[in-house]
Amino acid sequence: MPKYIVRLLLILIAGSLLAYAAKVHFTDPSFYRFGHYRADAVTEIAGLKPVIQGAGQCLKCHEKREQDWAAGSHRTVQCEVCHGMGKTGHPDDGVSLVPKDTIRLCTMCHAAMPSRPARQPQIVVGEHPFAGEEKSQCISCHDPHMPGGGEADAGQPPTGPGAVPAVVSKCAKCHGSMGEGHKKNPALAGRPAGELADRLNKYRSGDISNKIMKKYASALSDEEIRQLAEYYAALPAPRPRIDP
Repeated sequence: MPKYIVRLLLILIAGSLLAYAAKVHFTDPSFYRFGHYRADAVTEIAGLKPVIQGAGQCLKCHEKREQDWAAGSHRTVQCEVCHGMGKTGHPDDGVSLVPKDTIRLCTMCHAAMPSRPARQPQIVVGEHPFAGEEKSQCISCHDPHMPGGGEADAGQPPTGPGAVPAVVSKCAKCHGSMGEGHKKNPALAGRPAGELADRLNKYRSGDISNKIMKKYASALSDEEIRQLAEYYAALPAPRPRIDP
């Protein structure tokens, strides 16, 4: 037999013996006891202290957040979903669990996707709140513990793709993305559809004198006025606000 064949066989045998020795040495003795896993891992995992403790653990100390969270549409979302969790169950080392990039966090659930239920509030990131404008963090406009203003938001109309009339964007810059009002501009959310439609028609005709509103109302068709009135009437009325 040629020498190089003998050498090759010796190398293969040595490699096989080394692999077998490594398997015996590094394989946990409990492996294969009950199946293709390490049996001791079951008792080890069962003995660990739970890190995800649920909202009940957090709300023991954060009473104010409990009032907001329990009344909002996020009441089914556990605190750790947004805040994550500390290795010890709480950031006792002073490290904050408040996420910095709320755009990335919030859009995990609220970015517009065809597969999401129409009732799930959704946005097209590049167009919200206004196309072409620099994006600010979500919490600068929305209260994450009480989005929508409380219990009334359970009846919020679908905000998925195509559910919000395009004409709403003309009003949102002055009256808020959810019709909640902005600075001196009044809230539109929750007001009767007939009242809103009548007022827009009067601005358009000039029966009510307001240069700014006449400019916007004059550009609206009857159908757009109807859509606006019905959309804002279906939104929950915002909480009373005090502007500085």
